[in-house]
Amino acid sequence: MQTDAGVTRCPQCAQQVPVDPRYVTWCDKCDWNVDPSATDRPEPTWRQRLEHRLADTLYRELEHGHLHRPGWDAARIGAWLLSGLVLLLPLAALLAGIALLVFYRPLWLSILLALIPLSLALLLRPRAHRLDPDAHLVERDSAPTLFALLDELARTIGTKPVTAVVVDPEPTVYFARIGWRFRPVIGLGLPLWAGLGPQERVAILAHELGHGKNGDARHGWMVNAAGSVLYELRQTFSEQPLDRYRQELADAMWADPTPAGLVTRIVNATVGGGVRSYSWLLGKLDLRSSQRAEYLADRKAAEIAGSDATAWALERTLLADASYRALERSLRFDKGIQPLEAVRRAVAEVPAREIERRVRLSRLQDTRIDSTHPPTYLRTKLIRARPAQRALVVLTNDRSRAIDGELATTADAVLKELRTELR
Repeated sequence: MQTDAGVTRCPQCAQQVPVDPRYVTWCDKCDWNVDPSATDRPEPTWRQRLEHRLADTLYRELEHGHLHRPGWDAARIGAWLLSGLVLLLPLAALLAGIALLVFYRPLWLSILLALIPLSLALLLRPRAHRLDPDAHLVERDSAPTLFALLDELARTIGTKPVTAVVVDPEPTVYFARIGWRFRPVIGLGLPLWAGLGPQERVAILAHELGHGKNGDARHGWMVNAAGSVLYELRQTFSEQPLDRYRQELADAMWADPTPAGLVTRIVNATVGGGVRSYSWLLGKLDLRSSQRAEYLADRKAAEIAGSDATAWALERTLLADASYRALERSLRFDKGIQPLEAVRRAVAEVPAREIERRVRLSRLQDTRIDSTHPPTYLRTKLIRARPAQRALVVLTNDRSRAIDGELATTADAVLKELRTELR
């Protein structure tokens, strides 16, 4: 029951809790109403259980000081070996097509036969990660302050300098290696970037560049390339609409299943089952490697930006959805305030109690930025549990504002596109 004083009683433990009509009312004593909505996790049950076990196991190892240095652990080696075997399939198909063209005669028949393996090689070929042709790039000459910060971070971490920065409207910051030369690129999502303080920005950038130092992007490319091959195979050797139509037609006509239908079901059950099992094993190995990589990148960020700034930055990522909604509202309903300023105000107005609720929610739901990240509450807990570290790289308010000024032109173009899409 809400009172005039803006407090209410928790229906579970009768504890007095404050009420703010803008945010969820919850109890910090018994966690009543921390999660007012049902959890919607699209991942299969096995992956949820696996993620939970991985998160607990990794945290216990790191909490007791068993923090392995970046490099090759058993999980990463296993994922690479499985990925390499998968990527041999398009190579084998290519060689088979060439062999048919060279050694088989008559030539017209060899050409027809070679089309099959060559088409398979083309379909399953690994692709380099490329930027969208319409991506909004920020080059070095137009953002000297931003790139000076990135270069300083790269030197401190010991990794290659960033080639370009991509600005987009998604509430995220990411690191990628582009093209076959694997050029390092940083992506800045405006809703998240605008809501971060200066030292929190250093922490986020140091975290992403830490992935580059640890070789996580190249590892991710190889696993993702193998995953794309396995996806095509799963789609091929799974039940298709035509298969279901054939079965329904046979049932309607009281006819026995056709030989083609039986063969299809047998192949889907054997080959398709093997492909799905292989994908499961690869996912299991890569999941541990990816979550370990996140903890190591968090450690690197704490060393560079300081422990407090890194923990605060991770907590700010829990407000990414609120930042994006604030940006959307500003673009849909122009109220005479700049969209990014609306994001900054929305994030600054979030009380510490609401941030605490979201941290607790991450414990209850195992909230992640995505499935490759450990639960956010464990990441912040681990950083604060270790001895506090002072920042090696400091971003002043003046330099932070200068970076915003350098990004202003590109940010305006991104927001203009987003406003058009929303309308």
